[in-house]
Amino acid sequence: MRTFKQFLKESSSPLSQWKNKEPAKYAEHLQKTFGQPDELTSNRIIWHDVDGFKRVEVLDEYILHSSPSPHYDYVYSYVDLKVPHELSNILADSSESILLDHLKGEVGARCASLSANAVTIQYVLDVVEGNVKPSKEEYEKRIKSMKAMFKSGKRYELDWWPDVTNDTDPKNPYYK
Repeated sequence: MRTFKQFLKESSSPLSQWKNKEPAKYAEHLQKTFGQPDELTSNRIIWHDVDGFKRVEVLDEYILHSSPSPHYDYVYSYVDLKVPHELSNILADSSESILLDHLKGEVGARCASLSANAVTIQYVLDVVEGNVKPSKEEYEKRIKSMKAMFKSGKRYELDWWPDVTNDTDPKNPYYK
């Protein structure tokens, strides 16, 4: 069985044709834990039912996002969650990384890591459950707190998210 790295190097691999190298590199990182993807096209790679998420997608895009600080987004994570329509605008005002699909009853997050996506989805869960007043400040505080834990050598943990890729482990070789 060939490795994902070998797969990337093959000229026939869609990932070898991607314009953005960081998303391809992150997909390789995820493949080490998730295994071969469920779907691979010329611009996306998808795993279903992994690491507490309904779906994880890495896209061949590198979207500049300035909240809470400048970075690039390319990884999407989704969970099943029905969000009341009256929360749509306030969640959109909290973060452009929050993706709502009312028809499917699905919430997604677009960030630069699974850990940031998990923080984002937890924020939406807390808003829906009435545990927190939604605001951009509250959302950004959570992202900054997760990053501060990482920098201080601590792992961020959530009850529902197993973090099987060790994305929040400060010793994770991907982040060196």
